[in-house]
Amino acid sequence: MTHIESDVESVPPGTTGTQSINANSHTQDEESPLLPQSDRDHKHKALTGVGTIIAVLLLGEFISNADATLVMAAAGRISSEFNRLRDASWLSTGYTLGLCAAQPMYGKLSDIYGRKPMLLLSYLLFAVGCIMSGLGIHMWVVILGRAISGMGGAGIMTISSIIITDIVPKREVATWRAYVNIAMTLGRSLGGPLGGWLSDTIGWRWLFILQAPFLALAAVLVIVKLNVEKPHSKENKLAKVDFLGTALLGSSIVAMTTLLDQGGKSFPWSSWWTVLLASNGVSLLVAFVLVEAYVAREPIFNLRILRRTNVSMAYIIGALQIAAQLGMMFSVPLYFQVTQRASTTAAGVHLIPAVVGNTLGGLLAGIFIRRTGQFKVLLVIAGLVAGISYLLLYLRWEGHSGFWESLFILPGGIGTGIASASSFIAMSAMLPAEEIAMATAGYMLIVGFSMTAGVTTSNSVLGMEFQRQLRLNLHGPGSEKVIQRAMADTNYIAHLSGHLREIVVTCYVSGLKHTYLVSLACSILASFSGLFIARHQI
Repeated sequence: MTHIESDVESVPPGTTGTQSINANSHTQDEESPLLPQSDRDHKHKALTGVGTIIAVLLLGEFISNADATLVMAAAGRISSEFNRLRDASWLSTGYTLGLCAAQPMYGKLSDIYGRKPMLLLSYLLFAVGCIMSGLGIHMWVVILGRAISGMGGAGIMTISSIIITDIVPKREVATWRAYVNIAMTLGRSLGGPLGGWLSDTIGWRWLFILQAPFLALAAVLVIVKLNVEKPHSKENKLAKVDFLGTALLGSSIVAMTTLLDQGGKSFPWSSWWTVLLASNGVSLLVAFVLVEAYVAREPIFNLRILRRTNVSMAYIIGALQIAAQLGMMFSVPLYFQVTQRASTTAAGVHLIPAVVGNTLGGLLAGIFIRRTGQFKVLLVIAGLVAGISYLLLYLRWEGHSGFWESLFILPGGIGTGIASASSFIAMSAMLPAEEIAMATAGYMLIVGFSMTAGVTTSNSVLGMEFQRQLRLNLHGPGSEKVIQRAMADTNYIAHLSGHLREIVVTCYVSGLKHTYLVSLACSILASFSGLFIARHQI
């Protein structure tokens, strides 16, 4: 159990900080004037202590999310220095593989060894990976550093979410998670411009090295401000770790993530690599299920959790909504780069409405759940709200979108923000305390995996439809060369002119429209899944 070190020590004897907060979870602010002054002071101090701890956690969330876009902005420069431009995508893929491989184990390990040690280990791994990448003299060293950073980033995301569920009443979780989402969003938004500026001024290596002092500061704040009761157990802790299950699940995730992330880039979809990775991923996953069900003494992920309707539906809803939005956020900059010859920076600015929408949606969901205790209705309407965006994009974005039409992506952000906050509450609302950490790790894993799946699906759908339209509309000498170059480089499309450009842009817009339909289908399916959530008043 997690409690606040100094700010909650003044609660009445015999109660912990968490119990004190939970005791007030259903009274809310409107009842505070009826409480004695001393009780109101205790409540205020407890909530202040919660705010202090979550503020500490936000620094780690901000850094880990900024890291992703920092590297994306400098990927071309980094890989070019090693004469490995074709391997630039591995800078992101390495991080993703490390994140997905390590994420399942953090929930169970935090139960065994405690939240604080695992969070500090996450900061250490992230910092070590950053230093390796910054000092690496070979491309493979930089990529290995990215994978180690990903292992740390997985822990930062997972343990922070678990700690919030430990110290915050269930009605308040969505509100506090909204602040976490804001920190994550700010990190992703500021990382790109900052990464470009740093790489242009002092060099790309400092993108990684400068993160280490901030991670050290975050670790010091955790040591000072976060007081965690260590798990009481006389058993050998290592004996309780499901090493076999961890290895099988991690290997399966690495295989499937590599397939989704690199398929169509490093190797064709119709290749032996695809067959090998897909078959290995599925086989390892089946082996993991069998080990968890019949062999493991203490499973790293107890499969019976998935029998709880709210948990399985929350996983599905969270994954579908994140995949839908990431697919849209992948396609929006491409739309403006191709149709309006916008620069990478200018095209990225058009994503701001979605980012703002995520923040608004999370805050609105938090307020609604705090006041009513209901979350099912939010999960049903979230996909419908997000679907407005995808439908508008399909109907209205024809290649000449103005400023107001660029705001069409705002509802998509709002719907995803509502779904993200509400699905987490739905998952944890009826779980016993001993299963929350494990369920949270699984939720973070499926959401992280769906990010890669959303981008990959949109990219594949765009590529297939774009190529189909080009072959239908371009004929004659030289057409094949135009098709191949247009498929490979948006800069080539930007330099086209006249009737040829009109044809190519129209074909590209047609391909993008199909990605909006994929996002729309995911959102509607997520709303439908919300109907199966069990009604529960928190």
